[in-house]
Amino acid sequence: MFALVVGLMRRSSHDAMPASNHPIRSLWTVRWLRDPDQNNASQEVAMPGNRHTSVRSRQIANELRRYREKAGLSCTEAGAKLGVSGSKISRIETGVSGLQIEDVAALLGLYHVPAAERHTLVELAKSADQKGWWERQTGLPQNWKNLMEFEAKASRIQNFENMFVPGLLQTAEYSRAILRAIDDTLSEDELESLIATRMARQIVLTRSQAPQFLAVIDENALHRKIGGSGVMKRQLQHLLTIADARNVVLRVVSTSAGAYVGLQGPFLLLEFRDEPDIVYVENHYTMLFLEEEQDLASYRMGLRNILGVALAPGATAELIKSVVGEA
Repeated sequence: MFALVVGLMRRSSHDAMPASNHPIRSLWTVRWLRDPDQNNASQEVAMPGNRHTSVRSRQIANELRRYREKAGLSCTEAGAKLGVSGSKISRIETGVSGLQIEDVAALLGLYHVPAAERHTLVELAKSADQKGWWERQTGLPQNWKNLMEFEAKASRIQNFENMFVPGLLQTAEYSRAILRAIDDTLSEDELESLIATRMARQIVLTRSQAPQFLAVIDENALHRKIGGSGVMKRQLQHLLTIADARNVVLRVVSTSAGAYVGLQGPFLLLEFRDEPDIVYVENHYTMLFLEEEQDLASYRMGLRNILGVALAPGATAELIKSVVGEA
């Protein structure tokens, strides 16, 4: 499995140029953003026309769209400034067109992306075809932007947790207790920002075309009184409420199951209609995205084994009610 540390890399003298003096602000942008919709299509460098097959290239596409929107430009407007069609910009952002380093650089220049961020994305584009991606945080993640991007596109999300309630199902006060325990150096503003981000992440489950969500939780997580008895009781009641949603299935692995494969740790499996599936694993300060077929197969098998010992949804609800009664 290939891996990449996403961070600032040493900049060459060419990349260190201020955005206003960078070549991509002149004829370079038009030269490299050749558009098959235009008459000079025969000059375009051949690139794959299939959807992005790696997490890296998909994330680059997401960033390009985000920077365009931040710049207040539509695809048509961005294309017009570079002498190409709006559909060319759209194909790059949606993955219909393969990524070229020169295209990425030109668009980042157009959107006035800071030099350091531009350099990081260009370097990432150089290895866009490699699979697997891990990002080491220097502290507690200040947002889960990358994960949220993928969750928003997923058709099905399957999450196993053995220590606490899945993030997509947490109440704000339960989330606060976890985040505070993980890092007690957070200021109140930082903590509130993290909680707000986590709550915003949950919107994915209630939108009009929400993904199917399967949550499997180890029973021990239900008994761990995070935040105190009151917080935990309200969290458990929230689980019972959200389990009634048509797109949510909740199952618990009872302590009576003994040793089982889930003891190896939590994971999140994201499935997509038009793109390859991804497994997301977070451990302390490392966020890991896996996409090699052998890794996906291993986690799918692990999930099947976990479901093999998990209680059915009805029995799960009864167990949670009994724990609420004890709280």
